[in-house]
Amino acid sequence: MSLSRLRGSAPILATIVAVVALVSAFATATVILLDERTTVGVTTELAQRSGSFAALRVTFDRASDAEQQDAAVRAAVDRTFAGTGVHFTVIRALESKAVFGTVSGDAVETAGSATVATFSDLASHAVFETGSAAQDQFEVAVQADDADLLGVRVGDQLTIGDQPFTVSGTWRALDRLDPRWYGDERVASGGGDPLGPFVIDESAWAWIGSVPLATWTIVPESIESITATNLTAVTTAWAGVIESWRGTVPEYESMDVEQRLSRTLDELAGRIAGLRAIEPVAFTLMVGSALVGLSQIVQLLVVTRERESALFWARGQSPRAVATRLTAEVGISAVVGAVVGVGAVAAFAVAVSQGGTLTALLPFGLIVPALVIVGATATAAVFAARSAASIANPSRGGRTVGRTGRVAVPGVVVLVTIGAALAVWQLRLYGSPIVGAADGGRIIDPVAVAAPAAALIAIVLISLAAFPSIVRLFAGRAARGGPRPFLAARTLARNTRRVVAPLVVVALAVGSAAIAATFSETWSRSFAQAAQLYAGADVHVSSPLVPISPSQVEAVAGTAGVTSVAPLDVQILSVGTLRGSTLAATPEAVRELATTASGTFSPADAASAIQMDPVGPQVPEGTNQLTLRVEALGFVAPPTLVAWLEDPLGRLHSVAFGTPTTEPDGVLVYVADPGGQAGTIASIDVRMPRQSVEDRPSFRLLELTAASQSTDESLALDQFWVLDTLSINFDAPEPLTDAPGFVLDRQLSLIRMTASFDGGATDEVRPRLVVSAALASALNLEIGDTVGFTIRKGQERLVGIVAGVVASIPGARSSNAVLMDLSVNNHFQLRSDLVPGTTTDLWVAAEDPDRVRADIGASLPADTRIDTRTDPFGAQVLGAASVALWAAALCCALIAIVAVASASRSRLRWGREEIGSLRAIGVGARDQSSIILREFGFVLGVAIITGLIAGAVVSVATVPQLVRAAVDRAYLSGEIALAIEWTGFVALIGLLAVGTAVVLVGLSLRVRRLASTALPGRGDQ
Repeated sequence: MSLSRLRGSAPILATIVAVVALVSAFATATVILLDERTTVGVTTELAQRSGSFAALRVTFDRASDAEQQDAAVRAAVDRTFAGTGVHFTVIRALESKAVFGTVSGDAVETAGSATVATFSDLASHAVFETGSAAQDQFEVAVQADDADLLGVRVGDQLTIGDQPFTVSGTWRALDRLDPRWYGDERVASGGGDPLGPFVIDESAWAWIGSVPLATWTIVPESIESITATNLTAVTTAWAGVIESWRGTVPEYESMDVEQRLSRTLDELAGRIAGLRAIEPVAFTLMVGSALVGLSQIVQLLVVTRERESALFWARGQSPRAVATRLTAEVGISAVVGAVVGVGAVAAFAVAVSQGGTLTALLPFGLIVPALVIVGATATAAVFAARSAASIANPSRGGRTVGRTGRVAVPGVVVLVTIGAALAVWQLRLYGSPIVGAADGGRIIDPVAVAAPAAALIAIVLISLAAFPSIVRLFAGRAARGGPRPFLAARTLARNTRRVVAPLVVVALAVGSAAIAATFSETWSRSFAQAAQLYAGADVHVSSPLVPISPSQVEAVAGTAGVTSVAPLDVQILSVGTLRGSTLAATPEAVRELATTASGTFSPADAASAIQMDPVGPQVPEGTNQLTLRVEALGFVAPPTLVAWLEDPLGRLHSVAFGTPTTEPDGVLVYVADPGGQAGTIASIDVRMPRQSVEDRPSFRLLELTAASQSTDESLALDQFWVLDTLSINFDAPEPLTDAPGFVLDRQLSLIRMTASFDGGATDEVRPRLVVSAALASALNLEIGDTVGFTIRKGQERLVGIVAGVVASIPGARSSNAVLMDLSVNNHFQLRSDLVPGTTTDLWVAAEDPDRVRADIGASLPADTRIDTRTDPFGAQVLGAASVALWAAALCCALIAIVAVASASRSRLRWGREEIGSLRAIGVGARDQSSIILREFGFVLGVAIITGLIAGAVVSVATVPQLVRAAVDRAYLSGEIALAIEWTGFVALIGLLAVGTAVVLVGLSLRVRRLASTALPGRGDQ
């Protein structure tokens, strides 16, 4: 067709180009934006991970040809990750256990077990406080704390495996959090049992006659190289190394693989999956809106071109040729639009340095433009074929096409409605668009993902099918309202097909805005609640691999911005086949630090429910002197006393009593300063000199007083005190019957006296429990019921009493959870651990949780996990789901404005003859403008009402399920309550209103100009 012929259809073809360009640009831009936000989130989160959580490791027996083995492993690592885009640094080390001894002259002074190692990179990852690294097979470098413990200096002698070594230097790790050390705390603080690592040159292994294990630690060269698009590739590659390395590395049979970084990336990928489930929803809304809008625009094009098509047919062209020409025009226009939209976004991405990932992202971003092109072309083919058939056989063919249309339209509506209903049913059945896969993983269900868009389109199509009836009702009422309403209604009734395009696209735009607004606010509230529940407090510190020591707790408490720290005890709950989480915190810690979880949890009520009656003397706040009088008979030297004070937040403080003064009759007076700390004296350690027990030495507590600057107070000691030796090799002596104490009937160096919970030797305790609603439902529990469980390995089973039921337990990592008083856990720790006070979890109150999270990491073990109530990773990544839906809604709104503009131009074209006729009978320009604006006003009014109804219905039916997918810890927060982000919704509807208003103002002006000049019979020839 010549350009002159195309000129008449240019506005509609330009609209097709604009619509496809818009949806292509938005889809591509959304893909790039979401990837950028996800990658930033991944990078930020990985930067917070340290130790073994940021590295991989593989271990083999050291081969006889060590260089060949090292080269083979490095080549295997390069081969494994070649296609991921991530480059790794590979660090080799050797390690074994050996017997060591310190040497002075010819006598061995100290001996024990040690870890002996070779670190090829020690000089670059450690600082030498004295000396240097071992240079030959006769030298050893000792970790600085171990050197201090052993009293060795540079030049001293050590034996390792009976071979003499000279201490070449003492060293300490530059950064103990460096993933290179794989979370090994010994490099910072030395070993315990065994000591070490003692670092020797590789040549020394033959000298000591030991075959060590060879370990390769694999650390990403740059965290920034791990992105949202390749993190799964990294984990998949490492998961297959056992098979892929078979036969390629010497000593393969001894291969042992550790994958802490993979677990970290799997966790992040699992959280990103929530976003991946919403992306298709947004793109489906874009595609659905574009295709439905394009179908109406294409139909408008076909109707507009009917006279021209009839002319071509009359000149001898076949109906097929006529239809093919029109279909080609639409297809070419759609391709042009896609190229313009994708090209513009790609050029912008390159300009702002986002082009690095463009190659990986474009294939996914091109799916939407491709679907729109295919859909628009297919729609044009169908409508053009129907039109050509009607032209070729105006009598029979036209009637046939008309009858087919009258049957097809309701049929399509029914089919789409049934499909939408099934999709919504499946989404609600699964509870989320993310479902389980056959291999145990998680996948996105395509039917469930399509549910929101399908339901929205179905409701709009139902409104479209009902529109003629609505128009007839409007016409009936308009007949009584004067000539202008009547003429507007008459035009709508006669030309319904030509005016429904704005109805569809505007309704879809309003509905999409309602869905986006509902999802955004609902997600925001649900995410905040879930994040608060997961952390439990401002900051939740968890170190399950290496317990947090009291000194580390003090370091955290002293960090700037930290206002309070409380230890927790988090254990796995096992009740029959049910698994969950047990969390213990003191009532005061719950009151002071626990989150309210957006108002769904009452810390005060929970604290009152779990409160146990205190056992042991209660030390008032402000006490600066504790005076303990005891009777100690038959000891060769006074025992040494240490009290364990449990403060209101659950921290155990060691309060050492000084050297006693002596009173008559073997009474000793001990004095200690608790530093003004209030709390409960839960235990007293009695350390005794080595001596004969023939005279049966005895020890008893007589009196305890607490003094402050203003008062003296006597503290009760009449509790029953359970005796423990804290050793499986020695039983405790029999307690005295007339006072707290014991008679020593065997040689013991330590007796710990712990206040009994039940006032007797059985020390039975029934903790008060607050249980989650999920656990209560699963076990059919009510207040007053009992639950049997254990809180520590090897601990006797406890029976707790349900004192309250809440929706969720803050800080627990399961919906099946129990909250109890930490004093119970501390009690049993005191009865079993020689050095109590360590913990695996902390609650931290902080003014700025995210800043504190970054600051306290250096004070904690390397493999510590730190979560905050703000969850910056989830907010950064999962929050992009709202961005995707808002982008889809904005895209639909812009498509609607373009479609309304196209419809307004089309209205002038096919209504030109009518305008001239109305002018001839005296209808003025202003009245004609009013008539056409009434037509559009009625159509847009129906569209807005339809969109609001559709958006509300779809939101209620699908948004909770979508939110559950995008809030990966939503299992903690129970039911999801809908809410609406009114600001964004009003802004988007306002944009749509302003855009359509501008179009209608332009339409009004053009109608007035045309009504002043048009003559009858000058229609759209």
